[in-house]
Amino acid sequence: MKQVVIINKSYTLNCNGLVCPLPVARTKKKLSEMESGDILEVTGDFGESGENVKRYVEKHGDSVLEFKINGEDYYIKIKKLT
Repeated sequence: MKQVVIINKSYTLNCNGLVCPLPVARTKKKLSEMESGDILEVTGDFGESGENVKRYVEKHGDSVLEFKINGEDYYIKIKKLT
């Protein structure tokens, strides 16, 4: 019996210094380049942008695995589902 191993890739996106709509636009672009099951970790230093990225991801069918805001710094771990 042949065994099939699926390897999902992990990506990072640094949005430090960027304000909306750039973090959402860059997240959208990166997700469009990824395969289903891949992971994207997004960081930035403007908390409101983090909230906007999270809303975008949830609205468009991917999964937010982790979301943290510490002051203005944010971290979002996304699993590409679509």
